[in-house]
Amino acid sequence: MSNHRPLEESARGRAVSVLVESYDGDAMCHDLLCDLQAERPLSPADEGLAAELAIGVSRHRITCEHIASKFYRGRWEGVAVTQRVNIAVGIYQLCFLDRIPKYAAVDQTVRIARRYGKGATAVTNAILRQVTEKRGHIVPRMGDYPPRRFLILDSERGRLFTDDVFPDPSRRLLDYLIAQYAHPSWLVERWNRRFKTALCREVLETGQRRPVLSLRANHLRATPGDLMEKLAAESIDAELASDGEGVLIRETASAMDLAVVRDGLSQPQDTTARVALGLRPPKPGEFLIDLCAGVGTKSTQAAEMMANRGTVIATDDNSEKLESVMTAAGRLGIDIIKTVPLGEIDDAIKNAGREPDLILVDAPCLNTGVLARRPEARYRAGQRALTDIAELQREILSHAVSLSGSKTSIIYSTCSLEKEENEDQAAWFVENNDGWQAREQRFTLPSTDHDGGYAVHFIRI
Repeated sequence: MSNHRPLEESARGRAVSVLVESYDGDAMCHDLLCDLQAERPLSPADEGLAAELAIGVSRHRITCEHIASKFYRGRWEGVAVTQRVNIAVGIYQLCFLDRIPKYAAVDQTVRIARRYGKGATAVTNAILRQVTEKRGHIVPRMGDYPPRRFLILDSERGRLFTDDVFPDPSRRLLDYLIAQYAHPSWLVERWNRRFKTALCREVLETGQRRPVLSLRANHLRATPGDLMEKLAAESIDAELASDGEGVLIRETASAMDLAVVRDGLSQPQDTTARVALGLRPPKPGEFLIDLCAGVGTKSTQAAEMMANRGTVIATDDNSEKLESVMTAAGRLGIDIIKTVPLGEIDDAIKNAGREPDLILVDAPCLNTGVLARRPEARYRAGQRALTDIAELQREILSHAVSLSGSKTSIIYSTCSLEKEENEDQAAWFVENNDGWQAREQRFTLPSTDHDGGYAVHFIRI
């Protein structure tokens, strides 16, 4: 290892390093890439390639590893994670991308494999050579192709292999869905049971798409129409969002590269995420608490809906995020948001001298409604994780009740598709808190235009 420069100093090496660290879903590729770029900057081109490989492989890793296993003589699960990830990066370049020469994909992957010994080098080279030989051309998706040989790339294209690489869907449907759509078995099994096969496939495929960039118009400064005009002036294609509150940009774009975001005319926020506060719109002059504020996306949404009049207290158990809340508020021209550490929220309410009109609980969850946007989340999901997160959600809801007054409403929301985190929590809340009822609930499946998620509005009776 001492004979090699640090893995993170090349685009492909950085992608491998990030993917290994995020393998179990406990870290986000985007965050790891940003940290590494700050510490050891790559050129813009290499930075972009590292991001494409890390996030793309994270989204398709199960498929890439499945293909690798078809050309490996032995038990694939016994191969070290570092080697599996490196080979997956090579296969992603060979099968999912069409602008990287095959010799470059194979050569660079084999070079990285040398770090893991001669055996790893030989295995990596053998697998990638066979994939190169067996992969066919990219073809239009609308065609009668053998499902065992057809790799879905996106809504319009696929790649046809010369040999069978996928399980037979007529005999092993779940195994086929897992391998083709790169979702873990536990999710595929429960979604197929709950949604039935056709809808399950739609949800799985949505999780493999590159997510659309959705911008919420900052109504303090601009309308959705204004955003459309300004984006058009920069030759950026956009369309109005279905809720009429923002715009969608389908082409690859970084939000902070857009003038309409940098200048505070808009805020990145998915259409489904905007639903929660729509169930009980906060009014000018009201007092709102955002109990799981994160980086402040819903705190700023509330303040805009309140016409920047009233009080929004943003708190979170991760106090480091609260600085981002104020940064976003400053960019958007909002001055009614105050950040308070979670341990000081009771005192903050007392100092306000009034009970909150609305408490927002945008709860931590398994993120199964946003797997296109957070692909790593699929790897940390499991029944144990679901049980643990559901218990935490109930603790947060109970805390919200303790902070509420006689006329306080509570909005609970997640970006999850799981009943245990959504409808079951609403039923538990009503059953265990006298004098409350669920006034309205909204469940949304993910699509090409928006994420999936859930929201419910609780009121006193």
